[in-house]
Formats: sequence, structure tokens, C-alpha cells
Amino acid sequence: MPAKKIDRTGQTYGRWYVIREAEPRLEPNGKRRTMCLCRCTGGHEAVVHSATLGRGSSTSCGRGECHHGGGQGNPAWSTLEGNPRWTGEDATYGGAHHRVRREHGSASLYRCSCGCGRQAEDWAYLGTDPNAKISAEGKSKGCLYSPNPEHYAPLARPCHKAFDIWQAQRRTDLTLGAAIVEAVAA
Repeated sequence: MPAKKIDRTGQTYGRWYVIREAEPRLEPNGKRRTMCLCRCTGGHEAVVHSATLGRGSSTSCGRGECHHGGGQGNPAWSTLEGNPRWTGEDATYGGAHHRVRREHGSASLYRCSCGCGRQAEDWAYLGTDPNAKISAEGKSKGCLYSPNPEHYAPLARPCHKAFDIWQAQRRTDLTLGAAIVEAVAA
């Protein structure tokens, strides 16, 4: 029995407001995905997978310029410019990913760069920056990243996970087993 379709029109999820249902997306395996046309509180519109709204994994467009002053009450997040977490070569892992979204938009606006035909969900660091950094933050601790948005590509989540494992294998200081243990523990 098919799952009951949920009408999210008019509802708010984080900073997303659902304007209407959008054209469904057909996955390579033939499964149809319900999509919603959403507007972020900053005014940016995007087509978002309905299930990501429902489980809370998509809560805004991710574009920093949409949310100046929003910052959830934290003045350090009220502006991107001048904040060391977001700017310059000292950008943190999270700041670098926000910079990528600000520069290129949400990864969900693109198809997966690996050629699998899936809708991209994440921006993935390609490992191409000769001055790559290693994150010292929470869940991303130990992950490679670049403060330069040109070293990222949009990937579907399964492709991103596989790519991250491959990247970890390339690091001389980390075995595949250690990479998997680290990924499962995060």
C-alpha cells in the first residue's frame, strides 16, 4: 500500500515556507519523489525534496546573504563579512561550507557530479586544494576541507559518503578501517 501523500503547502520548516507542490522528481530507479517549491525567509526560492522538510534535514537555503541579522540570536552569526569563521584562509569547516553555498547556491539545485543521474544533496570537497585544511570541529573533526569554493562539487549523499571513504584512504595517516570507525562514531 503506497504511503499517504502529505500536503506541506503553507507550512513552515525552519526558515523554509512551502509555497506549493512542485513537479515530482523521477529517480533513476523509477521512484517518484515529492518536491515542494519553497521560499526561504531571506526571499530565495528553491525546489526542495518534501521528505527532507519533514525530517528536518533541510531548514533553509543555506545562503548567508539571506540571513543577515538572523543568526538565531547570536551576534557572531549576524554577518558573514569580517567573521573569521567564514572569511579568509582561517575559515572553519562549517564556514567554508557556508561560503560554498553562498557562492554556488544549494547543492540540491544540481545533479550529482559523478554522473549517476541523482539529485545532488551535499557540497563535497574534492581534495584538489594543495593547501587543504583538517577540521578540528565536532562532527567534522578530522575531515579535509578547503576555504576556496572552487574545490567543491555537488554530490548525491551515497556518492558523497563513498567519495569521503575514498578520500580517507588516500590520507597516509589514516587507514580505511580507522576512517570507517571515525565515520560511524560521528
